[in-house]
Amino acid sequence: MVRLSTIALGLLCGLSNVLGVVADTATLTDPAIDGPVAVGFPTVNITAILAEAENELGVNGTITDNLPDENYGAPGTTITARDLEKLQLRKRTFGRQVCGAIACVSLKLLFPSKTATAGSNNYNQWNNPSFWSATTYMTPTCVFRPTSVEDISLAMKIIMLTQSDFNVVGGGHSAIKGWANTEEGVLIILSGLTGINIKSGYAEVATGERWGKFFTELDKYKLMALGGRMSTVGVPGLILGGGISYLTNQLGFAADQVKNFQVVLANGWVVNANANANADLFRALKGGSSNFGIVTRIDLYTWPCPKGVYSGQLYFSDTRDYPKMFDAVYKYHTSGALTDVQTHLISAFVYAPIPGVGPMHMGAFTAFRNISASETNPGPGPALQEIVDLNPNTKAGSTLQVRPYGTQAIELGAGDVSGLRQDMRDFSVYADNQLYKDLFQIWNTTMIPKHGNKVGFMGTIAFQPITTTAVAAGIARGGNSLGLEGNTKTMAIINLTHQWVSAADDASIIASLDEVLTKSIALAKSRGLYHPYFYLNYARKQDNPIGSYGTASVNRLKAASKFYDPCRAFQCQVPGGFKIPGLSC
Repeated sequence: MVRLSTIALGLLCGLSNVLGVVADTATLTDPAIDGPVAVGFPTVNITAILAEAENELGVNGTITDNLPDENYGAPGTTITARDLEKLQLRKRTFGRQVCGAIACVSLKLLFPSKTATAGSNNYNQWNNPSFWSATTYMTPTCVFRPTSVEDISLAMKIIMLTQSDFNVVGGGHSAIKGWANTEEGVLIILSGLTGINIKSGYAEVATGERWGKFFTELDKYKLMALGGRMSTVGVPGLILGGGISYLTNQLGFAADQVKNFQVVLANGWVVNANANANADLFRALKGGSSNFGIVTRIDLYTWPCPKGVYSGQLYFSDTRDYPKMFDAVYKYHTSGALTDVQTHLISAFVYAPIPGVGPMHMGAFTAFRNISASETNPGPGPALQEIVDLNPNTKAGSTLQVRPYGTQAIELGAGDVSGLRQDMRDFSVYADNQLYKDLFQIWNTTMIPKHGNKVGFMGTIAFQPITTTAVAAGIARGGNSLGLEGNTKTMAIINLTHQWVSAADDASIIASLDEVLTKSIALAKSRGLYHPYFYLNYARKQDNPIGSYGTASVNRLKAASKFYDPCRAFQCQVPGGFKIPGLSC
């Protein structure tokens, strides 16, 4: 296994020969990836930049008086674990505001067109509009919009030296305040980091991209890859949380089909993580979230899609069909999904106001089936046929059709709404027909009577299967961090998604959702059907999804964090996000 060198380990606290006048560019070469990755910035004098920033702010000596000499960590020197203690330059005695200010002024000096401070046009355009939910809006000291991995590498050196708070946003598709934003310090937005390269058997995608653009590019080559099911979702967050895909039943979570991650570590070093290079980091990133570095490019395996897919949405507006729907959903989860692994089904029950019609209950199903090259008359196949045939009127008005792979994500993403108050949460159970019906009733009788008339309110409870086939596919790719290896039967992720307009309604709606979750989990436990797993990309703030992965997985994540981020930058300087349990700051 190719791994970071001993010298590189000593540099991981953000200090190296690049922190004075930067020395010659170094390279880390991973044989499994096309060519070497260069790191280092020979023309940038970081010491001078920090001194200028401190002078501008009137806090001279906060950082620059404590820099090591420029030969620290140079090739041929020996770095020991004890040396790491010497590299704690400052203990935040100057407060978060000063830390963030020094970092932001330094970035503004180095990247004037890529760094925006409060009140500027770019700040207003880059900050809150980057986020899906109004519940996540905050006011960072500055917003940094890099356009290359080199930009991020240099920014991380500055952030580590100043000990500034920071956070990173890809697609911003979270409803949790502070999970991809910060009130003090640097917000790094990845939207300027773009690029999609189709290779033989895989595709490179920069982490500023969204799934819609990536899939549209794949469609040109009649290819598909595991990724988000909605075009508006960002690439990095979905993958780092595991990622459910239209192809999950056959090929596992989206993270299971990653060939390589390109990562900027806290000290600015750029490394690759794959099955051969830094394999412990590779596995950790497959579900371990943003706890190890900033992922700047993801290489995803691609699969032929010569005839497209058969997919679309069905809307069941007659609530008398609900009992039949749940019977069909359970049958698909425990039988159909196992016999036709190329299918996928999102089963959602929705309460929504329809313009000109009024409040409406409906079943909103998204059915998907990959078409094999030998098929002459593509259709839903036996596994999905019962769902499609539930109501002839619904079938006639559905969007089911043979189509290019990427168009399904675009269709589903077209209904996504940004800028409202949002809440997402989930829990997991073992598949059970009666439990599904009872969980729906808990949600329906708690949420709709209390909140159905509030402005902009819409609620959804969705049932999504994770089969043993999906888990086995992840194991076949070397494993992930999700801790599901022991599953012997189908489980279902129950996802609750709600939106509304007024912040004044936050407390009452959240309280009702907490009640729904508490009652639902208690019911599942009482019947022996509760599964402890929380899918990270839907989880609420207090549910500790990484802890739900189990002891073995958490221990691997701890070890990876201690090696690749020994100063705990991503645990302690990033104020939000799901952290690795048991690592203190």
